[in-house]
Amino acid sequence: MDSMYDILLQLPLFQGVSREKMSGIIEKTRFHFLKYPDNEIIVRRGEECTHLKFIVSGSVRSEMVNKSGKIRVSETLHAPDVLFPNHFFGKNTSYPSEIRAKGDCGIMQLDKQSFIGLLQQESIFAINLLNILSRRSQKSLESFLSLSSGNIKERLAFWILSFTQRNATDIQILCKQKDLYTFFGVQRSIFMNALIELQDDGIIAFSSQGITLLDRQKLRDILASEIDE
Repeated sequence: MDSMYDILLQLPLFQGVSREKMSGIIEKTRFHFLKYPDNEIIVRRGEECTHLKFIVSGSVRSEMVNKSGKIRVSETLHAPDVLFPNHFFGKNTSYPSEIRAKGDCGIMQLDKQSFIGLLQQESIFAINLLNILSRRSQKSLESFLSLSSGNIKERLAFWILSFTQRNATDIQILCKQKDLYTFFGVQRSIFMNALIELQDDGIIAFSSQGITLLDRQKLRDILASEIDE
């Protein structure tokens, strides 16, 4: 049980909560713990987000696809982390990605009623949630603004960071180069020069079929303001 306490206290929602208070919460709250084997689907794209899901052990693979199906962004998320909390409330409460277990993994989930109960019990939960949601909404806005300003490396950095999680690894963008430079509204030569510079700096690797992010921190360093903090 001690290790489970430690895991829960590392989760974004529970940061700043004392062990004593956490003990009382565990006794009163209906936490559901689920185990998934490698490659089993945890969440289907478009599925209704009825529970807040936390990764408590292992890793998951998330893949997001645009409407045309031409751009796929995938990433690996690790414990402890939370899956798309910004889709738990609001008008659009469906998951934007398909999420599968990467190796054996454990998920803890809370239904909406239980989660609202936590928010009403302790203000720290509401503050943590607001911080999570604020970071994500600010990233989207800054990413949108960056698409019409800055050089192509900065715009590409904003875009990748906005649609991936801050602790994600093995980030891949599967897309034909033509679709990407058309999306950014630049000439092929300008886009290719930016990719080559990023690859020479050890930030990405690329091929005709997509981009692999090698160093997320270096990508963040390109930007004057760090949008994923």
